[in-house]
Amino acid sequence: MTADEISASAWLVRLVAVSLFVGAIFGTVAGVGGATDPPIQISTNVTPSDPTVEESVTIDAIISNIENSESRNVDVRYVYLRQSGMTIDRFESVGTVGSGGSLSLPLSATFDDPGQKRLEIEITTQYSDDDSEIYTYTHPVFIDVTESDLQGEVQLTSVETSARNGVTIQGDAANIGNSDVQSVLLSVSDTEGVTPKSPNGEYFVGGIDASEFATFDLTADIEPETDSIPVEITYIVDDERVTKTQQIAVESTNTTAPPPNTQAAASGTPPSSGLPLLPIGVVVVLLVIGVVGTVLWRRQ
Repeated sequence: MTADEISASAWLVRLVAVSLFVGAIFGTVAGVGGATDPPIQISTNVTPSDPTVEESVTIDAIISNIENSESRNVDVRYVYLRQSGMTIDRFESVGTVGSGGSLSLPLSATFDDPGQKRLEIEITTQYSDDDSEIYTYTHPVFIDVTESDLQGEVQLTSVETSARNGVTIQGDAANIGNSDVQSVLLSVSDTEGVTPKSPNGEYFVGGIDASEFATFDLTADIEPETDSIPVEITYIVDDERVTKTQQIAVESTNTTAPPPNTQAAASGTPPSSGLPLLPIGVVVVLLVIGVVGTVLWRRQ
């Protein structure tokens, strides 16, 4: 390599070094002079932490302004809860978060199937003293959704009994489970002291959706002193037939004939009243004897 080539190479190296130095200076100045994003921090709290299918989930989004300067408040414009790009819940014109302050927003979601779900919270903000720039932040949320262990289940609720040509049982057949039930059939069990009675010895309810109910009406004959009536409940849930029995308390129901005194009162025959006749007769006889004796004594 000649002396001229060595000199040219050295000059080129110096030129590159100077260019890098100047660029670094101008880059630093530009960074200092440019706008900076608001120091926003997003955290979440999921309730319940282990939700099941079709269960309502609340995601509390906590938005904090960790700005050190007291004069740099941040306006929160929009908050979105999204899943696979689709908006599930949202808030608009949320409010202002002061320096060192925070706010919490309850976002809601439900899920149709089990598995891990990835959601995303997106917020847009701007400095309260400068509306020229809009800043967007995102925060991922992961939720594990499981199948519900509580199948559809039918119970008789709000039950009342009354006596009229037997016993009438009325109330609600309620599905207290998280899945639908089909072919619900209620029947008065034929036992010692209890007999199904026409017209409603059994009652076909049909299907009942999860957390819903349907009314029913049953009739039965019971023996005196019977304190409960067994009702058989049959239904289909998740392709399985379920049969169980629920005892219905008899509410002081008297199905026998009333006693004779009650019958007399009901027939309209008034009971005897007034002063007793026998003592009055004795008093009259004594008065007559006394008068007669007095008259005879005077004649003597």
